Amino acid sequence: MAKKNKTSKSFPLPILIIVCAVLLYAIYTSISTLVLAIWGNSVMGTVDSYSSRLNDRNTEQNRYRTVSKGYWFMANGKEYRGYVIYSSDEALPSLVDGKTRSERIHYLDIFPYINKPAMLCEFGEMGEGAIIYHILSPIGCLLLLLLVIRTARGEKRKKTGAKKFAVPQIIETRSDIDMFCHNCGNELQDGAVFCSSCGTKIQINAPEFCKACGGKLPNGAEFCVSCGIALNLTASEQMDPSQAAPSAPQHYGAQLVGFSDRCNSPEILATAQKMKKSSIGFLWILVFLPLIGFPIAGLLIDSLPFEESLVIGVGIALIMLVANLLALRKAKQPMWEGVVVNKYSKERSENRGSEDDNWVTYTEYTTVINTDMGKKKTIVERDSRRKMYDYLSVGDRVRFHPRFGTYEKYDKSKDSIIYCNVCTVMNPIQNDRCERCKNLLFK
Repeated sequence: MAKKNKTSKSFPLPILIIVCAVLLYAIYTSISTLVLAIWGNSVMGTVDSYSSRLNDRNTEQNRYRTVSKGYWFMANGKEYRGYVIYSSDEALPSLVDGKTRSERIHYLDIFPYINKPAMLCEFGEMGEGAIIYHILSPIGCLLLLLLVIRTARGEKRKKTGAKKFAVPQIIETRSDIDMFCHNCGNELQDGAVFCSSCGTKIQINAPEFCKACGGKLPNGAEFCVSCGIALNLTASEQMDPSQAAPSAPQHYGAQLVGFSDRCNSPEILATAQKMKKSSIGFLWILVFLPLIGFPIAGLLIDSLPFEESLVIGVGIALIMLVANLLALRKAKQPMWEGVVVNKYSKERSENRGSEDDNWVTYTEYTTVINTDMGKKKTIVERDSRRKMYDYLSVGDRVRFHPRFGTYEKYDKSKDSIIYCNVCTVMNPIQNDRCERCKNLLFK
């Protein structure tokens, strides 16, 4: 039997280019229309070509027509030409034998090549439906463009990965005993690298991390390259007793001295990815909400001019977009470690109203950390929301987890509480999971 040829589901390059070009043109058309309506200058131009074609002969004479129009105008002492095609109900006579017609044109003073007939870009002429369309169209087209680009990139990665030869791997068979964690007895999922309950490493060929400082270990290492602690009994016996690092104390099966390796567990990584998607989605909603809401309010509320509402909506949307980009950048910053060097509090006041006597006094708590890279980081909290100020002490070594924007203490052996790095709730030290979010505590 002849083998069936597999059909390729990838985008052909010419079609991909055409789709992107159409979406970019749609974005340009709507944005240029809004810009001309708000900031465009008006001038009388000359229409020298005109045609109006009836799309459906079964409709009325002045309905559903496609109009094409060519024109020219003078701006800043120079002649500019324009051409538009649009749907309209108008049915003016066609221009023949060099005849012309006058019409008002809107153009951008700083760049007159962006221009349109006034009837296509004046809010009073377009109607409410066209205004809402021109506001929503760039947003929808931009999302579609990003989706197309992302899909094309994903297919490119799949093709590149398919060309690479698979590296031979040693597959370890698991017995019934291997289906449970040897440390806490929790049932394991197939392919698990770490135990979802206590964070113990399961697979032999999983990446090694130092139990004391959490640093990544090279293959076959007998001592940690970060803190120098012995990694096995043989290496520990070869060390001088005075140089041997003290063993990390155990509490309910988890080490309380050293940074936890649970930040790399599949469960925590999945939680971090879910929180990232939720926060990004919420921030994008805050970007689009004023961009859509204020123009609609300008159409419905007589006391709020549409031009003013559009400017306010775009301004707030730009501010939220900048905040969105800063939040994404902060989430991508690398993990860092440092030492708490200072803690102090200050009494501050702020005016929460127009009245001079409406001043509120509050206490600001600051925790200062010097990182291993020589930078200074501060944690600023107010009033009763002083979790890190109470939890950390001067001299404590901490690690910052950018996925959650939280801090982990190196030595937890003397604490009666432990801080949840996922939801920021304090838990009793004997807990293995957070009482609120049920995620693993970094122990």
